[in-house]
Amino acid sequence: MKKVLVFGSSGMLGKYLSTFLEEKGYEVERNDRADGGIDITKEEEVKKTIEQSNADLVVNCAAYTDVNRAEDEKEIAFKVNADGPGYMAKYSKKGNIPFIHISTDYIFGDNLEEGYPEDYDHFKPLSVYGESKLEGEKKVLQEGGDIYIFRTSWLFGPGATNFIDKITKYAKELPELKVVTDEVGCPTFVGDLSQRILLAIEGKIEPGIYHACSSDYLSRYEFAELILDMQGIDTPMKECKLEDFERKGQVPNISIMLNTKLPKARTAREMLEEYFGIV
Repeated sequence: MKKVLVFGSSGMLGKYLSTFLEEKGYEVERNDRADGGIDITKEEEVKKTIEQSNADLVVNCAAYTDVNRAEDEKEIAFKVNADGPGYMAKYSKKGNIPFIHISTDYIFGDNLEEGYPEDYDHFKPLSVYGESKLEGEKKVLQEGGDIYIFRTSWLFGPGATNFIDKITKYAKELPELKVVTDEVGCPTFVGDLSQRILLAIEGKIEPGIYHACSSDYLSRYEFAELILDMQGIDTPMKECKLEDFERKGQVPNISIMLNTKLPKARTAREMLEEYFGIV
């Protein structure tokens, strides 16, 4: 059975994916700085880890994801989201190892109501986080080799605080919730993203760029409504706008990604049904 080296294996996606692959019979080498793993921003450490792993595939789930904090820590964000993935792609190629990288919808900023196809190349990140992730894609693709990039959005899953947890918590504590109606995207469960990554690991799809997210799109308000409804929580909700909240890192109003290359994804409701069944 193939061996998979997973960077960022302690994060929400990395932890879920590692366990998912092990259950499928794969040998997984987990590597995360939080658990004594390497610093992915140091090229020599990345080189040594990949060369000594004897892995058949390398997956990068490591990322700096704090959109607001990144505005004050630009250098760190770029090192983690751009330099690190570039090193991984470089030494994966040297070892003739396919490399799988996870990216984001925040590289877009044109607010296309019809959605972004995989080949849309008018990038317009609105935050340092988005800029660093776009630079990461560029560095990875520049290295060449068998590269898979999975762009995802509004990721949720067990093991980390996410939008669902926050909405549920506030709904139980507050008399009323204020949720934005002008931020629209495609919620994605880590299990569904892991299934898409598996297609690459199994060689069932060609190297390239893929959009891995739900088949439908919702505003944050609509998503919150769905989250509460599925849990039988009836806390009143009030509509508001992004501008009503003070934040350093700007996010796109509309970041709908179109999936034209992967099997049809599940809806947000279907993903939530599984999520609520395991947490």
